[in-house]
Amino acid sequence: MPDRKISVTVECFVEKDGKYLMLKRHPSKRILPNVWIAPGGHIEFCEGLISCTRREIKEETGLDIKDVRIRAAGMAHLKDIDQEFSFHILTASYAGGELISDSPDGELVWLSPEELLNLDNILAELKPILPRIFDRSSDVFSVRAVYERGNELAEFEVEDPS
Repeated sequence: MPDRKISVTVECFVEKDGKYLMLKRHPSKRILPNVWIAPGGHIEFCEGLISCTRREIKEETGLDIKDVRIRAAGMAHLKDIDQEFSFHILTASYAGGELISDSPDGELVWLSPEELLNLDNILAELKPILPRIFDRSSDVFSVRAVYERGNELAEFEVEDPS
């Protein structure tokens, strides 16, 4: 088996007053420039998902979070840069702090679920699963995505656990 380049990441939808914090990635980013995602980042060596999520949200946004819940896990392959991601999607509630202005990662904006679904360049795999992510009664689920180039989704599935 050839060596694989796998990054392990978290992406967290922080909720405040019925809106979720989203990040439009900076145009200079190598991976998915100008694409809307939830804030997050890479898991450090032997770091837990919840502690990583709290750390990444604090670093990227300046905010503290509570009620962190794992909503989905999955694998994505970005074919154009031959990079694989083992990703975890979480939700959390705003607990305090001031939103960073002029983030080097991109533009941070609070958006309603309806506004999220209408974004032109939201991460392609998110659109079909956002309702399930925001449904607090939904179980954790697994996703697989393959991107041909940039945010161009070539394959996508929500895996059936049965």
